[in-house]
Parts: sequence; structure tokens; C-alpha cells
Amino acid sequence: MDGFLTYFTRLKIPGPDVVRHIRRFWLASRRVGNVGEVLSFIMREVTQRLYPYQVRNRSIRFTDHTCLSITSATADVLTSTFLTENGLCFRAVGIDWKFCLPTSDGLWWGSRYTHPNALYRSDDQSQSAVLMYEFSHPITSLFISRQNVLFVCSNGIVYKGDQPGIFFKPVLQLSSPMSYFLFNNGMTELPDGTLIIGEYSSDQQGQSWQNLAYLYYSTDGGRSWEISDFFIRQGVNKRIYLVKYSSLLKAVLLTDGDHKKQLWMNPALGDFKAKTGYQKTGWCLLTPYHHQTGGYRSMAETGEGVLLGSDYPGGTNFIVKTADGKRFEKLVLPDPYRRSPVINIMGRQSAGGPEIWAASYSCLSDQARSLLMCTQDGGKSWVRVIDVDGTKHEVRLVSSSPDLYIAVTELGSDGSNHQHRVYKLESINPHRQR
Repeated sequence: MDGFLTYFTRLKIPGPDVVRHIRRFWLASRRVGNVGEVLSFIMREVTQRLYPYQVRNRSIRFTDHTCLSITSATADVLTSTFLTENGLCFRAVGIDWKFCLPTSDGLWWGSRYTHPNALYRSDDQSQSAVLMYEFSHPITSLFISRQNVLFVCSNGIVYKGDQPGIFFKPVLQLSSPMSYFLFNNGMTELPDGTLIIGEYSSDQQGQSWQNLAYLYYSTDGGRSWEISDFFIRQGVNKRIYLVKYSSLLKAVLLTDGDHKKQLWMNPALGDFKAKTGYQKTGWCLLTPYHHQTGGYRSMAETGEGVLLGSDYPGGTNFIVKTADGKRFEKLVLPDPYRRSPVINIMGRQSAGGPEIWAASYSCLSDQARSLLMCTQDGGKSWVRVIDVDGTKHEVRLVSSSPDLYIAVTELGSDGSNHQHRVYKLESINPHRQR
């Protein structure tokens, strides 16, 4: 909700200008067509304060574990009661990964905060890394297929690594140099090897956002791509957040933004340019109305269901679970985390069973706390692992399975000079495999 973010700070300051800001906000919302989003936001704010809503306890249930509150990004080891109970800790690594992904041979590939244009490879669990390739612009996302083919997005271009880490060929030009696909969520691979990319961008044209919600798919391993403007024709006004295959639902899930924030499903895994009813070819719209909480930004699967994280900066945020793509259980992040979108979710297989880790983040207010949390029971309860003030620090999930890496960023007071430290989740006893 970009208009809301623009006026959020102004509306918090009491005084005679508040009425004027509200009027401007309403007119701007009408101009760009997101009145439905504003009304949905107001409805959630009201219902969140109603006693019957609170009695039904529709909030995420946190365990009693004491979380770690970070005040700097200098510690070598991060731990908490939950991590200690499980024989784990976050231990600093030598490489400041911004994004990193593993190949099946155990190598890690990624870009670094200190050298965002370059692709690095590590073969020693991220204690060191070798520069493999340098692009002319910063890397904005990465993806590795089941065939260990590496795809890199930079400056609105998707490159395919024909010789791993040695040569990259541009295979897809997105609509804008600002376009990319969301890391861990915006590119997926189907069981038959089809690759799908959802375009994510924030290009403004005059006083309106440019509509770049294109879908791209390849049936030849990423050498050539077809484009679908289906979602633009359906009225999606800005971009695609998530496109991801669910092995549980045996379907592709896709979410759009910014104004409608809808959830789509394609159970037939084909006909990406058409809309249809449930269980037929093409796309089925599951949440046609904004108040139904679509537009999820992140997704992970448990053995029992699919977990989706909402993207409502400054609004009410949810983690939503579905086991069949028909019924959705929506749980609110309780205050002080309610206004922080769930930026990323990933799964991890531990010795005790599957875990899901989620990171929420908001920098709008020091009252809207940000959180790294974990569930070991499929989302029935969550552990608060690391808590931060998003105006001073950020904690990001920077890897995908099987290993979990987080980046802790200490934000510079002038909007620059940020300090980054990357940690890997590992056993307290490094000689004991967990």
C-alpha cells in the first residue's frame, strides 16, 4: 500500500494538518484505484479491536520461550532459550551473503553485500568464497533448477549459467531495469521441468504505477521464454509477488499486487494465459476480494499444509494455512508484530523433524517490531527467536533449504553505511551433525 506508506508518518502526528493529510490520502487512493485496499485496511483495524474477535483468539500462538533482542550486528554467536534447548546457535560466517543458494554437489552460490554485482562460490560452508563472475549491475535475485542450472537476475535481465559460474547468457529481458523476481518466492519449477517467473517491479509512470504483472514460462530449461499478460488483462495493477509450485496441492500458487492482492491457483499446471473454474485448465481465482487477504509475499510447505505470509506494510498481517486450496485458516501476528509483513518463509529439515522459519519486517515505527520466528508443529505454535526494532536493525532469511542463513543488518542513521553480519544455523557442538 504505497499511498499508505507515504502518509503513515504524517497521520501519526497530532495536529490540524491531520485532516488535510487524510483528505489527500483519500484523493490519492481514488486516483490510483486502491480505495478497496484502504477500506479493507480500515475494516481490519476496527475488527482487530472488537472484543468478539479477540475472544475467538485468531492470533498466532507464541510459546513461552524468551527471544533474543538484537541491538548490534557485531556478535559472533547468537543464541536464545529455544536454540539452546535444540542444541543450536546462529554462528557468524566469513561471507556476507545477500542471497545464497546451494547446488546438489554442496557448493553455495550467491552475491555479497560488499560486492553486489558479483557472483561468488563457496565450497567450505561459507567461510570463504571465490569470485566467479561479475555483472555490470547489482544482482537482484537467484534461482537454481533441479538440473543445477543457475539463473541470475540483474538490471531487469535474467541470465542463464551455461557453464556454471563461468559464462552467463541473457535469456529473458523483463519489462524494466527495475524488474526482478522475488528471491525464494518469485520463480519456480514444475515436476516436468517447466520454469515460471513472476515479474516484480516498482516503476512509477507519472502519478501512477506502471503495470508490469507479466508471467514468463519456459519449457526448454530456460533457453527460451513465452510471455503471458493474462494478469494485466485481469486488472492486476502493478506486479506479481509469488509464483510457486506446491507439491502438497499439486498446483502452482500465484499472488498479485498491489491494490487487489489476489491469490490464484493453477491445478492443471498449464494454460498460463487463461482463466477457468476450479480443477480445470488455466488459472482459478481463489480470493477475488481484497478483504479475503490474498497478495501473499512468501510461502512454504509443511507435511500438513501450505503456509502463506501476508504483505500489508503498516496494516494487519497474517500467516495463512491451507491444506486443500479451498479452506484457509488466517492467524494474525499479534502486537507488536502485527504491522510487519512476512517477507520470507522457508522450510528446514532438522533431526527432530521439519521446521518452518519466517521473517517479518517493518521500518515504519519503532513500535512495530520485526521478528524471526520458527514453528516445529506445522504452524500450530510459533517460537519468537530474534526480535528487532526495524528502524534500527533488519533480520533477513538469505538462503534456501537445506541450510538456513540469516543476515543481521545494523541500519545507518543517514540511510547508508549499513553494517551486515551473516550467520548460519548450526549445532552448538560443530562436531555433532544435527
